[in-house]
Amino acid sequence: MKKSLLIIGSFLVACAVLSAESEKSAVKNERTVKLNSGYEMPVAGLGTWTLTGETCENAVYSALKTGVRLIDTAKYYGNEADVGRAIKRAVAEKICTRGEIFVTTKLVPWTADPAADIEDSLEKLGVDYIALCLLHQHGSSDDRVYRTMEKACKEGKIRSIGISNFYTAREVEHFVRDFEIKPAVIQNENHIFYQGMELRDWCKKYGIRLESYYPFGGRGHTKQSLENPVIKKIAAAHKKTSAQVIVRWHIQSGFIAIPGSSNPKHIVENYDVWNFSLTDEEMAEIAKLNTGKRYENW
Repeated sequence: MKKSLLIIGSFLVACAVLSAESEKSAVKNERTVKLNSGYEMPVAGLGTWTLTGETCENAVYSALKTGVRLIDTAKYYGNEADVGRAIKRAVAEKICTRGEIFVTTKLVPWTADPAADIEDSLEKLGVDYIALCLLHQHGSSDDRVYRTMEKACKEGKIRSIGISNFYTAREVEHFVRDFEIKPAVIQNENHIFYQGMELRDWCKKYGIRLESYYPFGGRGHTKQSLENPVIKKIAAAHKKTSAQVIVRWHIQSGFIAIPGSSNPKHIVENYDVWNFSLTDEEMAEIAKLNTGKRYENW
């Protein structure tokens, strides 16, 4: 009898260890997704829109020190050199290696020379390749810019390409149908009040991932998201903040989230989302917040 109990006890301990290891593995694996280009991309990062100079550099450095490995910038932001300095600093201090950092930048559709812009981005960022380059928004030279990104991709200067601010299947279909390299990522305004599920579901058949800028609603609307009663109730249940619940919602919805902040405490808070999950019921409650209306019109 004692021997049987000992065997059962040992079995239960082994199961518990395996369960714990499986949970650790699941948490580790959910931090990245494989793009249709074959590369892994982190699902949570730092957006740098409106951050410049030392503010931007320190924010990116703080994010990398926190464990964030996805940094989002753009030619239009005018801060690629600031991002580059932060990356150089973090690598020099052995906080991370260059290969661990996933850098996204974007090209405007009205650029006179997209190839020169790519070279300029590489120089300012201080990198030998760009992990993801996006067409920033619709414009008269969309095709020319996208074909230049395709060429740079074949040359190894860019690893994955995509588009930004395209919201319908009809708009995206052109890039799927008429180019050699399909978009790997579409970066759009996306938050609890504009959830983008229809485009997300359409993109699945092409392996295209949706990335959420303005994950909290964007400047001027953050308070509305963070103080929403449904979000606050769910946050209280998990002993988490509203921001953490919202980032978690993005991840569990299959989105990539890049909240922007220059506050080190908020950067840490926004990335501390790996030790809890929202229930199906909570996800359904948040789904009901969708209004289908965006705040921006570009």
